[in-house]
Amino acid sequence: MKYHQLTSRDRYMLHALRLQGCNNAQIARKLGRHRSTIGRELKRNKRIGRYRPDEAQEMTQGRRWKSRRRWYFSDQQPSLAIRLIREEWSPEQVSDWFKRHRILSISHQTPYRYVWYDRLYGGTLYQHLRQAAKKWRKRYGSADSRGVMRNKRHISQRPPGAENRSRLGHWEIDTVMGSYNNTHCIVTLVERKTRYTLIGKL
Repeated sequence: MKYHQLTSRDRYMLHALRLQGCNNAQIARKLGRHRSTIGRELKRNKRIGRYRPDEAQEMTQGRRWKSRRRWYFSDQQPSLAIRLIREEWSPEQVSDWFKRHRILSISHQTPYRYVWYDRLYGGTLYQHLRQAAKKWRKRYGSADSRGVMRNKRHISQRPPGAENRSRLGHWEIDTVMGSYNNTHCIVTLVERKTRYTLIGKL
């Protein structure tokens, strides 16, 4: 049987069938999937021993988003990109050149990420950018997605148990920046019902 990823609907069906006492093989037959797909889904997307379809969907989407943040470079390709940038090519030109010569299909942001990763560890590659003081350049007519979580629900959509603090397990998270050169930061997590608070330094 060919492998297909589970959909959100499949996950709710899986949850309902588990509540009815069905085993993995029975669930797989009813969903038209291989039983190893069901086993893998339960293994990867359980939290604290429990499977919940909404949480499973969020975890899957989170992994998918993170996988798209990889560099997409082989061992030889970074050295070629570095050489072009040192010759004052822009990341957009590097990206277009790679595509035109059918070496690699990447967005212009991939070389940018590589350049600023290099700078983070003391590299000087960023000095060869035409606008060395800027990390990113927003393209006109495009939405700026930096700092925006994918599929994030608005606070107005949170469940009643979180709104009226009648249920445990709903947390608020915030960051607090220090006043000295913005180099110090703490993160706070507060459980809404009990006001139990966790504080950590970033």
